[in-house]
Amino acid sequence: MNSDVVFLVAEECVRLGLRAGAVVFRGVRVGAAPPELRSLIQEEVAAVRRRHAGPAEVRSSPDVVRFQELLRKVGANPRRDPPSLERLLLFALKRGGLPAINALVDAYNLVSIRYGLSLGAHDLDRVAAPVSLRLFTGGELFTPLGRAEPEPVTPGEYGYVDAGGRVLCRLDVLQADFSKVTEATANAVLIIEGTEGHAPEVFRDARAEVVALVTRFCGGTAELVTP
Repeated sequence: MNSDVVFLVAEECVRLGLRAGAVVFRGVRVGAAPPELRSLIQEEVAAVRRRHAGPAEVRSSPDVVRFQELLRKVGANPRRDPPSLERLLLFALKRGGLPAINALVDAYNLVSIRYGLSLGAHDLDRVAAPVSLRLFTGGELFTPLGRAEPEPVTPGEYGYVDAGGRVLCRLDVLQADFSKVTEATANAVLIIEGTEGHAPEVFRDARAEVVALVTRFCGGTAELVTP
């Protein structure tokens, strides 16, 4: 992907109730999360556990319900394929932490549970511009994270697709393997997704915090590329 990075949100997704923007990070150094970042995560996990007495409270929280409703609108089953926010909150509740992937991923997962949004990053040098949030036609190629073989996508579901027709993320549920952020990643595009029920200042504050965290713990520079 070159310097003419473009991130698009199809009008059909806006009408559905989705809201999304992106940040491009360049020149990052991705390694394990340092103790300082893990400490910040633990503080936020403790706050999650104070807010939610159990799984039922997580699943009925307003931000989670908004994502569940979007999934139902496109025929997905949020009990079978729960939104990423729900899965992170339940992980925090049950395990007392968040998955330890790497500093960049761990930073945006922290922001996700703090602001009730769905965040995901992709290796910028492995995707082709433009990256679009749109409804699937059924002809897209999708190899989920951790798998070697592609699987079909359901027409009418939403997701992120690059210019080569490759799915970067199905719904906000499952990311692709080819674009995952690893220690070899030098440039990344991070997508911040919410719903029409999320206030604009929530997006603004989440974006500011994830930029601060990623540049603090991974270095590099940040560039806003919202449509």
